[in-house]
Amino acid sequence: MHPNLLGFVYLTKVLIAFSTNNKNCHQYLVLQIPHLDVCKGANWLKKIICSLFMHQRHWLLVAVILLVTATPNTVLASNTIVAAVDEDIIADYQLFVGERDPLLINYFGGPGARRDVIEIVLLQQALDLGGFKGKVTLHPENSYLRILKLVTDGQVALSGALMWREDIKPFTAHLFKTKAVVKEGEFIAGLYTRADNQRALQANTLEKVQHLSAASNSHWNADVKTLTALGVRKVQFSTYWVQIARMVAAKRADFTLAPFQVNPEMKVIIGNLELVPIPGIKVALPGSRHWPVSKKHPQGEEIFNALVKGIEILEQRKIIQRAYEECGFFHPQVKTWVLLNPHIKQR
Repeated sequence: MHPNLLGFVYLTKVLIAFSTNNKNCHQYLVLQIPHLDVCKGANWLKKIICSLFMHQRHWLLVAVILLVTATPNTVLASNTIVAAVDEDIIADYQLFVGERDPLLINYFGGPGARRDVIEIVLLQQALDLGGFKGKVTLHPENSYLRILKLVTDGQVALSGALMWREDIKPFTAHLFKTKAVVKEGEFIAGLYTRADNQRALQANTLEKVQHLSAASNSHWNADVKTLTALGVRKVQFSTYWVQIARMVAAKRADFTLAPFQVNPEMKVIIGNLELVPIPGIKVALPGSRHWPVSKKHPQGEEIFNALVKGIEILEQRKIIQRAYEECGFFHPQVKTWVLLNPHIKQR
């Protein structure tokens, strides 16, 4: 879309939001006008616009400011899109990328490397290879469902991390869905526990696992289905991943499901918390994972078409396969471990 036209689209959205609920002006400035993020002095500009928004008689001045920032001088800025990501990913993403250009990263291991971090890098590479030359800005959110809602409503362009097919399916009228990046049976997870929880560490059969307690998120349908299918009798739920890890660390639950990690002991490390996999066993989570793209976003179709092309190129070059291997998600060390739910087709 031409930058001037795109600027008018953003302006229209913000003015509509203003007329209905001006108390949320800051949220709309962040989510609906990403081109302000790369303007010089963007922070004070947003503050000025928010202040003007709160005084309704100044709406015309707001319109003028927005139109000025949407001129051809901000052609690069107007091609900035927002991807929502879980807020706990941001620190590891910044640690992994550092000062590097994500488009030039060719080795996917090292500090900060984990599945969802690598997916944000692959997303940007797929967009670039598919012909989308804009910038991707990350918007942190604390809920998987919240991210899905923002994308569905068109408040952000897409999710930075992949999402489950079954979670996207109810919203197909509002979402594009890429081909599966993680295919059915490829999502292999470990049963993670405290390093001193001997009862859990010795649970190397399905029958023993069924007598353990688990921690999870009730909104993680694939995890819940897996635990139910395994016959785990006691499952405690929390909303956030950090809280789930803390429940296991505090022995309020024996284990939680998590992808294998790239470090030598495959530890999940969250701050000063460390969880280790129960040795010798693993599970496959049902379903495939895709990037959802908003059909309501003005650049949604362009973004989706770029991803279609870019994913194909990444697959042809075997970059996705190698990236998941190097970050530990496809972990060679667990290839011979016992799969507790073999009815799920494994890669």
